[in-house]
Amino acid sequence: MNLFNKLIDLELDAMQFGFRWENARQILAQVESECVEVNQLLDQDLAENDLLQYEIGDLLHAVLSLCVYCGYDPELTLEKSLNKFEQRFSVVKQLAKSQNLNNLDHLSFEQLMALWKEAKTLADKKS
Repeated sequence: MNLFNKLIDLELDAMQFGFRWENARQILAQVESECVEVNQLLDQDLAENDLLQYEIGDLLHAVLSLCVYCGYDPELTLEKSLNKFEQRFSVVKQLAKSQNLNNLDHLSFEQLMALWKEAKTLADKKS
């Protein structure tokens, strides 16, 4: 059984047992709470921080629980997101090539985000 199916089965089992969220906003609040915990751990030495992996796992679980609660298949949802990223990143590469950039190593974060925003706009117009 893959992890997505296991998650769906566990979520459905919990709901059938009465351990359920009342609404999607409660799950979103849990996602936000997990983000806070991950953010706090990022301030620590990552090389010695196994707890960070567990908290990232909790964050992933909460996000995937939101998918299940909203009636979306987590695997299909992630696949759609990856496809969208792939399309947009392809445009990033095209933009870089048009600017005679072999890679983006020398760009600041702000420049990267500006390039991403432009690519996002162009890719979304194509689809």
